[in-house]
Amino acid sequence: MKLFKQSKIFLSLLIIITLSLAFIPSVPDEGMFPLSDIRNLDLKSAGLKISIDEVYNPSGVSLVNALVKVGGCTGSFVSEEGLILTNHHCVFGAVQAASTVENNYLENGFVANTRDEEIPAKGLTCRITVSYEDVSAEVLEAADKADDISKRTDAINKKIREIIKREEEKDSTIKAEVSEMFVGESYVLFRYQMINDVRIVYAPPRSIGEFGGESDNWVWPRHTGDFSFLRAYVAPDGSPAKYSEDNIPFTPKKHLQVNADGVDENDFVFLLGYPGRTFKHQPSHFIVNQEKYLLPYISKLYRWMIELYEANGADDPEFALEKATLIKNLANVEKNYRGKLQGLERLKLVQKKQNEEKQLQEFINSNPELKSKYGNVLKEIDEVYQEIFESGRLPYLLSSLSRFVNYYRLAEMFVEYKIEIQKPDSVRKSRYTEKSIPQFLSSIDNLYNEYNPEMDKALFKKILKDALTFPELNTVGVFRFLAEVESIDSYVDKLYSDSFVKNSEDYLSKLLDEKLSTEILNDPLISLAQNFYELSESETAKRNRINGQLNILLANMMEVKRIWLEKSFIPDANSTLRLTYGYILGYTPADAVYYSPITSLKGVIEKGREEGDYKLLPKLRELYDEKEFSRFYNEKLGDVPVAILYNTDTSGGNSGSPIMDAYGRVVGVNFDRAFEATINDFTWSAEYSRSIGVDIRYILWVTQKVGGADFLLKEMGAN
Repeated sequence: MKLFKQSKIFLSLLIIITLSLAFIPSVPDEGMFPLSDIRNLDLKSAGLKISIDEVYNPSGVSLVNALVKVGGCTGSFVSEEGLILTNHHCVFGAVQAASTVENNYLENGFVANTRDEEIPAKGLTCRITVSYEDVSAEVLEAADKADDISKRTDAINKKIREIIKREEEKDSTIKAEVSEMFVGESYVLFRYQMINDVRIVYAPPRSIGEFGGESDNWVWPRHTGDFSFLRAYVAPDGSPAKYSEDNIPFTPKKHLQVNADGVDENDFVFLLGYPGRTFKHQPSHFIVNQEKYLLPYISKLYRWMIELYEANGADDPEFALEKATLIKNLANVEKNYRGKLQGLERLKLVQKKQNEEKQLQEFINSNPELKSKYGNVLKEIDEVYQEIFESGRLPYLLSSLSRFVNYYRLAEMFVEYKIEIQKPDSVRKSRYTEKSIPQFLSSIDNLYNEYNPEMDKALFKKILKDALTFPELNTVGVFRFLAEVESIDSYVDKLYSDSFVKNSEDYLSKLLDEKLSTEILNDPLISLAQNFYELSESETAKRNRINGQLNILLANMMEVKRIWLEKSFIPDANSTLRLTYGYILGYTPADAVYYSPITSLKGVIEKGREEGDYKLLPKLRELYDEKEFSRFYNEKLGDVPVAILYNTDTSGGNSGSPIMDAYGRVVGVNFDRAFEATINDFTWSAEYSRSIGVDIRYILWVTQKVGGADFLLKEMGAN
């Protein structure tokens, strides 16, 4: 229990150091600043021309009030009538869901010329940050009361659920969320206003919104018109409501002004948004696990899956449309992970972190008091990670089976249901409680409806065959059994032909028959799923214990790092509202290569082809040839600007973030990073960290000239 008890013998020392740090200007090596830090930044010196209060004012209205989280992305209100500007790829799934082979909005684009023509963005909800509050003391008090280290994580999660329930009962109009800012140290309660009725207003054709496809994904120079417009609706009384013809457009407290003149090279810009998870404060061991196990395994598996789905969709337009969003998401992750692997190698990040930890240990050892409290922290972190390394790719393999192989997922759910249904309702996993059973049964229907036997079977075989090549799994019972199977192909074929799972009626009948246990059934697929399920549960229990240990160890590591470096740190991104700033700036990705930071319509035409990733919309060539540039022609560039590059610190979730100029006006929409900048999730690199956005001038030009939606420019005051 030495990990579990917090020593207090150096309290006075830490207070003195903490007070002294308050007067040391923090020079962060990353820049995703939470709301609590915005007012401490010297943005004026950086180039901001408006007051900090206009950016963020906790007691008034500011630009922050115009920001909205759209699904897993960011958006911004650009009119007082609930009009939201975000990325095309953020609404891709919703546009796909509204499309058919005969009426393909994904390929051809969609524009609603009237409010009545706006269509529901299925699956999308929006949330607006209302307020935040530090609840660290409450969460950590509950954690410290846990009687075992393995229960610490459960205690934290339980307290977080209690806080969320309490806050939502106080105000039924908000959604509460508690976010971990520093592992084991700080937790912040965020309150969000929800928008449940979101509608598509304008989505450009796929050949514009996804121009360059996966060939240009995570690449600069870029010529992608990755933008779309949505509209938020609420009930007539202003409360959140699901889709209804009676709903009215939402009136935001603040909407952003659009600067139709855009930006030039070296101009100051800043972004507000909801970046997803980053891992900049993790130890070297975390990066080793990423580099050795997670990144290579998932990137290779996803590449194989993409090729499988694309080959099957080549002659099947309906299948291709059905899998379009999945393929896009897989491809995005696959290339991101390859970029991370390249960045880790190029920056030698593991070695750098190991050297830093060696220096930190030397610093700790140089002070008897620090050594007494922190002397074993790094050693104990190493011991914990050795356990993680023992599992290797196993957690990612098991999650891939559950996520992508419907046939296996059905068997796994069968096993889990039979176990959970024997427990009192109050202690079951949430999906198996009495109130959740209807939703659980509905998910079974969905799995059968989405089931494609040939694709499913091929993926099942792929995952099992890969598993048998991983040395860390050689001693695991179920994999020893599979290694003795004469042919995995024949074995899987037999699972699909011999199990009752293949028949949905038989499956449901046996599932709901309380007399039938998994043992009585003696079904080969169920037996395999039970072995994997027990392995997964064992891994979960192990990870809970490990997370409990790391919860304390990583907090102690950050504590002593602050003392050593005499600086504060910005918490890792966690899908909460952040600000980042920088400049329109080119970069050198390789020897003797320089990329300028603004691309133009000429580049779209030069890349354009009749098909493939660079399929060129004929209307674009026609407009270019006729020099129909309207007011969006840039004299300095001699063309219509298309995309911009800037050195801000962004991550997943910043997709759709408004790029704002020094006066807080929208000059573009963020949608990507350069390939080298995928490493941003692990470390900041002034040399390589570049983000990519679509220029507001291209957004307005396409909306007007291709979409024929002048009314949107008028609504935004940009006509």
